[in-house]
Amino acid sequence: MMIKIGKWRWHPGFSAAQSRMQHRTAEAVRAWLDQKGYTKALATQQAIAADIGVPSDQLRIYIRIRHHCSVLAWRKELRVLEACQLLLDYPDLPISVIGEMVGISDRSNFKRMFGQSKGMSPRAWREKHATGGTASGRRPGAV
Repeated sequence: MMIKIGKWRWHPGFSAAQSRMQHRTAEAVRAWLDQKGYTKALATQQAIAADIGVPSDQLRIYIRIRHHCSVLAWRKELRVLEACQLLLDYPDLPISVIGEMVGISDRSNFKRMFGQSKGMSPRAWREKHATGGTASGRRPGAV
């Protein structure tokens, strides 16, 4: 249960200072998402946290509470959502280029990651959704 006191949202067991840190983390994450930081080739949670500008443990806690997954799983899903949008927006763009645009330069890794998330290859997904609309009904990076 979340309790809202003033402008801070408290998670049970969080002190006021911890809640303020969560708020600062949320702001930093939003800025990183706006800049599409998830498309950078950052291999570890620590590298992602450094790029966002927050402590690694604080990012891990924020993502676990907010998205119920690990930092790397969250970033993977952001990349897949971005790839879905690009597949729709650029139907003639090669799959390998889409992979590079979302931060995965190896085509087979991109296809594997996409398939794990969507249950089909990027090409099959594009063909299935070619009639229009958006990939998931929301833009990539929603916090």
